[in-house]
Amino acid sequence: MTLSITIGLGILVAFSKLIDDLWVALVVALPVALAVSTWLVSKLAQHQKIKISAIQNGMLNLLDNDFSVSIFNTGKDELSEIIAVFNQLSEKMRNERQHVYQRELLLDMIIQNSNMGVVLIDQEDRVIYSNSFAKEMLNAGKPINGMCLSDAIKATPDLLRERIAQRQDGLFRVKESSGDELYHMTTGSFMFNVRKHEVILIKRMTFELHRQEAMIWKKVIRTVTHELNNSLAPISSMAHSGERLVEQGKYDQLSVVFETIGERAQHLKHFVDGYARIAKLPTPEKKRVDWSEFIKKLSVALEFRFDGNMPSAPGYFDPVQIQQVITNLLKNAHESGSASDEIWLAIEQNSQYCVLRVLDRGTGMSANTMEHALLPFYTTKQSGSGIGLSLCREIVDAHGGQISLENRNGGGVCVRVLLPNAPR
Repeated sequence: MTLSITIGLGILVAFSKLIDDLWVALVVALPVALAVSTWLVSKLAQHQKIKISAIQNGMLNLLDNDFSVSIFNTGKDELSEIIAVFNQLSEKMRNERQHVYQRELLLDMIIQNSNMGVVLIDQEDRVIYSNSFAKEMLNAGKPINGMCLSDAIKATPDLLRERIAQRQDGLFRVKESSGDELYHMTTGSFMFNVRKHEVILIKRMTFELHRQEAMIWKKVIRTVTHELNNSLAPISSMAHSGERLVEQGKYDQLSVVFETIGERAQHLKHFVDGYARIAKLPTPEKKRVDWSEFIKKLSVALEFRFDGNMPSAPGYFDPVQIQQVITNLLKNAHESGSASDEIWLAIEQNSQYCVLRVLDRGTGMSANTMEHALLPFYTTKQSGSGIGLSLCREIVDAHGGQISLENRNGGGVCVRVLLPNAPR
């Protein structure tokens, strides 16, 4: 019994000493472990902070449109996965930027070498882009980017400057020192970066007009030749038949021969007279014309509505020729598919000019038709001769005026005839 108690007390003493040794070891080891843990955590935090800073700087570069940045990536933690995604995004944006830049270079090359003037204007009416043709046309080849549009077009002829300032689309003729120039203008607007921008496209049509006129005259020659052959061939055939009938003594059948020859000859005369009308246009006999009487005579032939107030001062033109012009325009308006009550005639007059406008709500004109509508013998009608509008242009030109066409917003066409007033 005494031996057991002695052994137990020995074990307790040994266990107590072991615990004391463990506490001493723990007290000694704890600061070391804490210092090592702190150092490891600090190193890890510093490494993560470097990654976060790199991601932040990379995002700032993207905001500055700098897509050349890639972040060196090590490790397999969550931040490393984010860095990998950032590098993929940066590379994709860099490639897309390169493609866009190449397309911009190609587009700029095409626009710069275009035979059409291109001018882009911001909402402060300042030119922010123009191609070489626009500079040559508007400012004798000098740069106009950054200029106010009104300053950039100061050197242009009066009518061209007026049409650009008023953004009037359509075809019009301008008298320049080198001769008459035909222009076609198209304008449009759009929003970009919450700012309104306008684009003006101006095409000089004179060279194209000459080329088209040469093609049209060739077409006229072919048409006239075809029509002559169609008329002369049966006339020749009938004349030969008449000769045979005379030889056979069948005089009672000659009336049919002469009737057929007469019909073909009359058709041929009507055809040639229509084409000769343009070449034989007489010099206008201008005089003062009372507008009320002029409108009254027009309303007898065709239905239309008069828009606005009747000018108090008389006009100054050849009433017969201008009546023919307006009648042709009103006839075209009725043939455009417009309702009769949507066909309007308006007259505006100031000290220098009077402007007659014929408006309809028909199908309008395509860009190609608009460019060629005033050319001789150009027509989109199956049975048309192509004389009407070209004859109108010849008459207006002979009066020293101008005629232009433009599509209306909402459908239809507006034909504008400008005539100078009587000299004072």
